[in-house]
Amino acid sequence: MAFWKKGGAHKDEPGTVTGIIGQEMQLDGNISFKGKLRLDGRVQGNIRGDYLIMGEKGLVVGDVLVNTFICAGRVEGNVSVKKFQISASGVINGKVEASDLEVESGACLSGEIKSRNKELPSGQGSSAIVEDEQEPANKAEPAAAA
Repeated sequence: MAFWKKGGAHKDEPGTVTGIIGQEMQLDGNISFKGKLRLDGRVQGNIRGDYLIMGEKGLVVGDVLVNTFICAGRVEGNVSVKKFQISASGVINGKVEASDLEVESGACLSGEIKSRNKELPSGQGSSAIVEDEQEPANKAEPAAAA
């Protein structure tokens, strides 16, 4: 199932882009955002947010922690997402953790790939991603003294 259309548009991109880091921009430092960010420039730092679209010229040297990541660029760091799609031009050098992973033929993933539990909590408007490690549901309680 291909999610990429000719011209680089993605058919599963609801809503409008709320922020753009252009091809000529370079940012040093961490980025935290809500909404949808289009990244065509360079970021030296970690990215945390809701929905990240990285163009072919996009580069992140740091970790990416978002809910949805559409990648046609390059990441030199770890990726932790709920939904991850990487196109043929995409390159990831680091660990990838995702609940939903789609890799187009020709993409380059160099590192560990871990599939996470799909039952991740998702609070409305929250961009936090919670690990799938949970306390046991039937934890034994010590008996009360009579």
